[in-house]
Amino acid sequence: MSSLAPIQDFELNGVEVRTIEPQPSMGPLAQQVVHLIGTAPDKRGTIAYNEPTRLWNYADAMMALDSTGNRQGSLPTVVRYLFEYVKCALYVTVVEVGATTAATEANVIGGVDSATGAIRGLETVKACPETPTIIAAPGFHSKAVGQKLALIGRDVRCRPVLDGPNTNDMAAAEFAAGFGAEGTGEDKLCIIDPWFMKTYDGVQVLMPASIALVVAMASVSGWESPQNRSVVCDETARNIAYKINDKTTQANFLNKHGLVTIAHTRMGGYSIIGNRTNTGRFISHVGLEDLMARKLEETSQPLLGKQLTEEFMQQVVDRLTNWGQDLVAQTVIPVFKAFLHPTKNNIENYTAGRWFLCVNYGRYSPNEHMVYEMSVDNGLIAAWLDEVVNG
Repeated sequence: MSSLAPIQDFELNGVEVRTIEPQPSMGPLAQQVVHLIGTAPDKRGTIAYNEPTRLWNYADAMMALDSTGNRQGSLPTVVRYLFEYVKCALYVTVVEVGATTAATEANVIGGVDSATGAIRGLETVKACPETPTIIAAPGFHSKAVGQKLALIGRDVRCRPVLDGPNTNDMAAAEFAAGFGAEGTGEDKLCIIDPWFMKTYDGVQVLMPASIALVVAMASVSGWESPQNRSVVCDETARNIAYKINDKTTQANFLNKHGLVTIAHTRMGGYSIIGNRTNTGRFISHVGLEDLMARKLEETSQPLLGKQLTEEFMQQVVDRLTNWGQDLVAQTVIPVFKAFLHPTKNNIENYTAGRWFLCVNYGRYSPNEHMVYEMSVDNGLIAAWLDEVVNG
């Protein structure tokens, strides 16, 4: 049989349709996911220590964390409080109660077991099936706990909440002043003081303030401030004076020194007072930054390994632009622009498989300080008198 001699540049005598799909949508920013770490010695046997566990509602939580009904440990009561006042995804990590308070705190801080490589305590936040947006260890309020919360918040891109010392205003301000080292995530730390009282089953219980702030933050979108969210309680552990027009109150002092607080307002009842982290960053700005950065990271994995063609790069820019304009339409942000960096996208970086996308955006700030300027306008009086005299 003779060998075939095909025409080398022939492919098809006919019609072929090829479709080019745009890059998939990036989707909305994440909803609130809370992760709490603490103790529950009467937990159900199926709840493992040092393992993130999703709790679905109040009944499920109490069965999981409090098999005897005695509310032992740091978690049962704060989880009850959370589920009563906000609906959000909740994970808990239960750690063992140590022989001493310091030992229990060490279990909360956790780390990596040098023998087995297993992670413990706050380190388990990194293994949570749903990435948390808010983390706390209610009732634990040492500097070591705050430092670990801050580091986890930095690495996971979530907002850490820490209890203040619950003693006096000056001690609270000094406690907050101990945080803020650059690069440690401490600029994201939300510290709240004082604690509060809440009656459960006829017994008044001292509650860690952090759970009130966690509830307030979880009840609004991640890019909004928790200011003015209600705190359902009997009273605060110490009274915090607050007047909307007074710069010398206790609440203003605490806010100025990096603490959120709980105070009675003219709206009635107790509310969260404070918009800022311990270093002065707006809590809402930190939340927005976290959510946007996480979305960029999470949606980029499918893109890795693609050929860096002009078409591909433009598709990615278009996808970013569409996502940003959707955030603008939802009034999450006021402005957004995505583009290729004009100088860093050079031959040196391109041949290394590296390229730079610029994501520029604006932020809405919370209404923290309103200034009304009242002026007497004699021109208005003159016009009024003229109307009165001349009709």
